[in-house]
Amino acid sequence: MNKILFLIFFVVQAVVAQKLSNDDFLKYQDKVSFHINGNLDSAFYYVNKIKLSKEAEQLTYAFASEAYLYQLKEYSDTLNSNNSFETSLLYLDKINAPFVKKKAKSKLLNFKGLINWKRKKLSDAINAYKEAKRLAIEVDDKVLAVKCSNNMALILAQVGNFELAIKSVKESDSITDKIKYLYEKESFLKAKSSVYMKLGSFYEAYYSVNKKPTLLDSSELYYKKTIIYSKNLLDRKLKAQINLGNIYVKKSDLISAEKQYLASLVLAQQNNFTTPITTLYYNLGYVNYGKRKYDKALIYFNKVDSLSNHETNKIELTNSMYYLAKIHNEYDDYGKAEKYLAIYKDKFKENENLIAEETLKVNNIIANAEIKEDLNILKNEIKQKKSLLLFSKVLIVSIFCGLIYFLYKNYKAKKAAHIKVNKLIEEFKQKKDSIVVNDEKDSEEVVINNNSLSIDEEKENEIVAKLIQLEKANYFLREDFNLQSTAKKIKTNTTYLSYVVNKRFEKSFSEYSNELKINYAIEQMITNATFRKYSTQAIAETVGFKNAVSFAKSFNKRTGVTPVQFIKKIEKDELV
Repeated sequence: MNKILFLIFFVVQAVVAQKLSNDDFLKYQDKVSFHINGNLDSAFYYVNKIKLSKEAEQLTYAFASEAYLYQLKEYSDTLNSNNSFETSLLYLDKINAPFVKKKAKSKLLNFKGLINWKRKKLSDAINAYKEAKRLAIEVDDKVLAVKCSNNMALILAQVGNFELAIKSVKESDSITDKIKYLYEKESFLKAKSSVYMKLGSFYEAYYSVNKKPTLLDSSELYYKKTIIYSKNLLDRKLKAQINLGNIYVKKSDLISAEKQYLASLVLAQQNNFTTPITTLYYNLGYVNYGKRKYDKALIYFNKVDSLSNHETNKIELTNSMYYLAKIHNEYDDYGKAEKYLAIYKDKFKENENLIAEETLKVNNIIANAEIKEDLNILKNEIKQKKSLLLFSKVLIVSIFCGLIYFLYKNYKAKKAAHIKVNKLIEEFKQKKDSIVVNDEKDSEEVVINNNSLSIDEEKENEIVAKLIQLEKANYFLREDFNLQSTAKKIKTNTTYLSYVVNKRFEKSFSEYSNELKINYAIEQMITNATFRKYSTQAIAETVGFKNAVSFAKSFNKRTGVTPVQFIKKIEKDELV
């Protein structure tokens, strides 16, 4: 099919094709590079300029970059991305000169790495980058070699290898300075700002696992450099300014943090960056709460409540409810405090997978500081103290008995899990067509009564066939692979799709989705040594889970063990 489309395009293109000078090609190529992570419409515009060429080398670049642009869209257009990339490969085959072909292929492979990175196929991405860099060095394309190194560094940081990622980007920065003459002015500034943004974020992420204060100092330095080099890149400048404010918060320098957030708020308002404005209101509320300026904090948190986009600012909105409850408690306004605390608890349940750093802290606070319960505790404090001694004795006996029971139950569970894991490994090694999954149903998902709906068998078969096509294309690895998006993708409604999945696969759609993701992860762990080196978070993201917690929970339900235990078991068996 792709070859037919290519032939049609080739005939049309042959009619309108024109000679594109090398200077024009380089100019348009720089424009694409400049806009590719900012204004996609502008990037597509310059790609289309190059597509008017009749040179195979230039068309190879045009369609490879177009494939990445389609993948960058808000709702990734994977179909058009694949078609454009296939067309790029066809033009690559038409290049006769070996040196020119090698140069074009290095650019194509870099885009392939970027596409796989966006699709969370990290091992495929890094392999493409390596080959692209090797070819770039052979053809003396220093700029592309630097880009490939920086792209590989992003993956290194993503899987937790921060030291190597930082070292790699610093080496790239040094090379960039040496080859400054190869860049247009705007491209050079963008390259430098990109490098400094990466270094700032790498040091900040490294601090989250290694609490050395010097890491925050380095992150602060590079965010400041990013701001300097992002004069014409307002979205990156804004992000760097907000991140710099976050660094000051981590340093407990709330005065500097507030100044940085206020400056960022002005920039966001001037350029109508809606989502960051809400985030900044929350940050300013948080800072003023920390400074005990409750009146100002109240104003900012109320603005979050009124302006928040419930789809993009869920964490800020949820946490604002918590701080509004805390502030009203400080003001002894228990009615409003209870109101906001109840709203917070409801929103926390809805968004618990999105809460990151403050989850444990807030959970503990909610568990021990319900305002109404606190008041009752104070009234009954004396009575509780009298019964505390007796309660302590009973508790000690109960804990001891419970511990014995837990150890026995844990022993049986580990034994059962060991048998289950061995069976799973054997099944995947034999490459069975299907894997038996846990029959437990998700109690929170409504299963459609087959008697209440009836659709013809032909329609059912059509839906099943389309689902199988999506499975073969690994579409289930997308984070947004859910009932609504899948129904839209295969052009049916959610009621029909849910009905067919329940009937044909005997499970709810969420169980069906999780089964595909977990089975893919298990297969990769068994067959791919590189995949086993990823962190649990990286594996979770690769197979389409939002975070490591929900992935580990589903994985444990499927296998009886954690992902780390499963990997250790596989590697232990390989050593035997």
